[in-house]
Amino acid sequence: MMKPAKVLLFTCNWGAYSGLETAGAQNKSYSPNVRPLKVMCLGRLSSGIILKAFECGADGVLLLGCPPGECQYEFGSRRAEEAFATAKELTRLLGYADERLQMDYVAAGDGETFALKVRHFVAELNRAQGG
Repeated sequence: MMKPAKVLLFTCNWGAYSGLETAGAQNKSYSPNVRPLKVMCLGRLSSGIILKAFECGADGVLLLGCPPGECQYEFGSRRAEEAFATAKELTRLLGYADERLQMDYVAAGDGETFALKVRHFVAELNRAQGG
């Protein structure tokens, strides 16, 4: 039997992390193997930091940020998308399956969507790994 995938979840402080808190308050469940890491803005991440998660043993990395146009900082969404695109290109060159690195959006306080997106990511990752 395959062990559950270990997932590092980068969350934006303003949007997705608020969704995480709301999901907890609403008792919305997702895999216990998901480790959230709150950052002030996904736009502060570099492709190197994203790739470091794989080097440290993550099976999958999910970036959840503010929906486009809702970023607290002018540059956040655009820079996050640029870092993600670079990291995605590098993971493909390294032979990682596309399912292992994803980026999506969660509006502030949307616990239902937060839990749904995390569960979907983990299910896709487990399916890709044959679990």
